[in-house]
Amino acid sequence: MARPRADDYDAKYQAILDAAAVLFAEVGYPNAKMQNIAERCGATKSMLYHYFPTKDELLQAMLSEHLERLIQEIAQASGGPGTVEERFFRLVQAYVEKSAQSRQRHISAMNDVRFLPVDMQQPLRRLQKRSIEVVAALLAELNPTLPAELRKPYALMLLGLLNWTDLWYKPRGRIKPRELCARISRLFLNGFLDQRTAMPGLALVHEHSEFL
Repeated sequence: MARPRADDYDAKYQAILDAAAVLFAEVGYPNAKMQNIAERCGATKSMLYHYFPTKDELLQAMLSEHLERLIQEIAQASGGPGTVEERFFRLVQAYVEKSAQSRQRHISAMNDVRFLPVDMQQPLRRLQKRSIEVVAALLAELNPTLPAELRKPYALMLLGLLNWTDLWYKPRGRIKPRELCARISRLFLNGFLDQRTAMPGLALVHEHSEFL
């Protein structure tokens, strides 16, 4: 008979993921040790291994949860009420106005997936692909004249712009989150809405690009 879960199992599970996200963002996945993660969340190393037998499994669980939540948020933003431009702004807002914990996970997602074994990367790559599809579908609504083969490259351009804000943007700085969202939206849309035809070589970009 399987041992029943403790009442605080979910809370401890999340505490471990939160501590790991902070540590991975600070020192990088290869330099982080399970002992360090245990110390960060006030747990013993043996207790940590009860939840995650390996550091790779911990990273995969953390990034799967993060990407699934991100997909849900951007799908809701891009598919809700309002004009397509309003929905585009909400999608940008969902990316920019992350909590500190989400930003830490996103930094890890950008940097650390490559350290996982290939078979553990594959589910994460599928989630990445799904997030690109959500963005590309909204861009198709914004500019129906754009050739279909260019939707993914432009989605990758936008996601590249949004992803890197996590590395430099400080929500308490001079540029407030809503202002930053507006500036990013205008910067991207002013160029994107003017695109009508294929540009030489651009359609090949997505063959060699990754979201994270």
